[in-house]
Amino acid sequence: MIDATRLLDPRLGVVRQEAITLGMSGAQVFRMLTADGEPVAIVKLVHSRPEELAGEIERLIWLSNLGIRVPEVLGVGEFWFAMRVLPGRPASDPWPAQQRSAVIDQLADAARKLHSTPVENAPFDSSISMVMKDVRGRVAAEALTELEVAFASLGNGQLRLSHGDLSLPNVLLTPSDSAGFVDVGRAGLADPHSDVADLLRSLRSDLNPQFGPADAERFLDAYGRSEIDPERLRLHDLLNSFF
Repeated sequence: MIDATRLLDPRLGVVRQEAITLGMSGAQVFRMLTADGEPVAIVKLVHSRPEELAGEIERLIWLSNLGIRVPEVLGVGEFWFAMRVLPGRPASDPWPAQQRSAVIDQLADAARKLHSTPVENAPFDSSISMVMKDVRGRVAAEALTELEVAFASLGNGQLRLSHGDLSLPNVLLTPSDSAGFVDVGRAGLADPHSDVADLLRSLRSDLNPQFGPADAERFLDAYGRSEIDPERLRLHDLLNSFF
């Protein structure tokens, strides 16, 4: 196992690490702890495609400058970077039954606030048009027919600040109702239906058995059904199926 403690500034007081297995990014992720067991940093490593790390680092700095609560970058290397631990509890945690409705409402509030953040001269285009370029490069044309028809009909939609991978583990909740976001490597201007579709799939997933279809419906109510086009959700579900 890689000793990630050697990568950090000694002044952080890190003496040991523990692997974080939550998530499906393919990167190695470690929680860095002091002698008292206090988590102070997260280190993320990849063994290929270092440009993906560079993109996430740039987005962390950009989002922070927009006032979005994301981790602070502490150090950078060719195949790794370190972040300060962001306070909060993942929305994917096994919340007690009596707290789950409040969790769903806080998720909806966090998504709405993210999508309503004013953005000028955004450096990251995460629109469907950009994603389609990637899909067309890896998938046989005949498999794309349904997706191409849906995209031709609906287009990119109204672009707003979006997370890009808004599943439950990537939202950190606090008692103050201030949500934070992690794993922002796909953040940019995009159709916010992409984030909504991600959260709905996450709430209905077997990976999060504490939630279910009723919670997905509550999320839609709390976010605002008048803002949601079911056909656009279907488009993003189709798009996601190619990844």
